[in-house]
Amino acid sequence: MQKTANRSQSAYRFSTPIRVLIVLVVIVLAVLTALGVLPLARLIGVDPVHLQGTGFQPSLKTMAIVMVYSASQFLLVWLAMYFLHRRKFSSLGFKLSFWKPFLTGSAIGIGMVITEVFINSMIGGDISLTWAVPPEVPTVSVIGHFLLWMLFFLTLNSLKEELVFRAYPIELFNDHPRANVWVILSISLIFAAVHHIIEPFSLSAFLSRFSLALVFAYAYYRRRSIWLIVGMHNGTNFIGFLLGGQWKTGGLFNLHYTSPPPEVSVIVNLVVNLLALTLMYFVWKKSTVKKQASST
Repeated sequence: MQKTANRSQSAYRFSTPIRVLIVLVVIVLAVLTALGVLPLARLIGVDPVHLQGTGFQPSLKTMAIVMVYSASQFLLVWLAMYFLHRRKFSSLGFKLSFWKPFLTGSAIGIGMVITEVFINSMIGGDISLTWAVPPEVPTVSVIGHFLLWMLFFLTLNSLKEELVFRAYPIELFNDHPRANVWVILSISLIFAAVHHIIEPFSLSAFLSRFSLALVFAYAYYRRRSIWLIVGMHNGTNFIGFLLGGQWKTGGLFNLHYTSPPPEVSVIVNLVVNLLALTLMYFVWKKSTVKKQASST
């Protein structure tokens, strides 16, 4: 037993404080790559506003910037794994099983957001749902924009964020079970804070991202599948954009309702996210108990 633990610990070659420092450096460099692509975007005539959120514009130029940005993040983590930790990049949750965890995660994420939207709309009232695509837009164009948005803005964005903020730091401490809680809390705080480098700070947005990051991190910790959390990330973003009314960025429908007071929306969001976290805990705990019982 002791030999196994020693082999696991030596696989990462560095002490815990050094690993903490490495994770922080990698995350900082990953954030800096975002700032690094902005001059490139301006050079080729891409408005930075068109690279994120509802302002995303799926053109050849923006696709090129997204690819360069994503590739730099993957390369950064690959270099750290290969040269520093001497471990395979594929060990970061890239299991052979793809569709089942991806679709399961997508269903979880979609369910979380639908629950939140339903509660808020019931509290606010005056609900309306309309088709957001102008009648003159060809169907082929709608499908093309939707697929580009799904692949580049949704899935690729989810993959790089889950790689940098979840899979890499959690796997780096897989031989320190007692550190898992602190790792999950720390990377979730960093994930929430990083998003406010570009956009103004909002307590509600910060709490929403922090609680959501806890859900993603815990899911990865229990299942060690990056496809599961990429699906969850996709699912949570998908509904928000689908109902946002911007058809070029996936908003095929326009959902309107009277918004509840801001403090109520924050509470609803936190309750839904923490409820999802609690349900996952008990479901996976029950599954673990069943496996242990069947093996004895």
